[in-house]
Amino acid sequence: MKPNNADISNVFDTVASRYDSVTSSYAIQRRMEFFVLHAKGACLEAGGGTGAISKALMEKGYAVTTTDISPRMVEEIKKKGIEAVVCDAEHLPFPDASFNTVISSEMIYYLDHPELFLREAQRVLKPGGVLLLSSANAQVAWFYDWLRAALRPFGIGGTYFDDPVHTFFSERELRQLAVDAGFADIQTKKILVLPVSFLDGINKILERTPLCYLGAFIMLFARR
Repeated sequence: MKPNNADISNVFDTVASRYDSVTSSYAIQRRMEFFVLHAKGACLEAGGGTGAISKALMEKGYAVTTTDISPRMVEEIKKKGIEAVVCDAEHLPFPDASFNTVISSEMIYYLDHPELFLREAQRVLKPGGVLLLSSANAQVAWFYDWLRAALRPFGIGGTYFDDPVHTFFSERELRQLAVDAGFADIQTKKILVLPVSFLDGINKILERTPLCYLGAFIMLFARR
């Protein structure tokens, strides 16, 4: 059974202090590039983890507010000097039309009701604001799940932790969620065909070919 939002809060509380050491810095960097490229104005990152993406946005001069459902993750975010709030992304504690950009990186598939988050994102965005989202690609996520499980006993770094969620969205499903929430100008792309940094140049070539289908992540841009 898929864990509910409260369960997810507890799971991430247990890994908050070591989260940065068990995630792939290359995967984060590639997602970060997309978010920094398309962000504008006042930014909200929902489900910010330890704040790596929010920190990168701040360094580019953006005003950033970050949320996470895990209190201990929020403690880690605040250590980076980022304004952070503990909350459920399905119920964002901000007034209507508060932000120019809402960002969600690898968070949407953890939610009980992802459609509620997208409606909340629509609500807190200013007219013309943008939603920037990344999600594991359902078509290939099973392979990366298997690979991480195989490497983890050997102490191979960047293999994430023993995540309880193994069901993800397809590109079509993500687009439909955005349409149903009232977003327009929806654009998607897949990135990271080869999950290693020394092949970054090859990755960026493959992402412009039909082999992008094998990309580990789906990136979504949509406009309010």
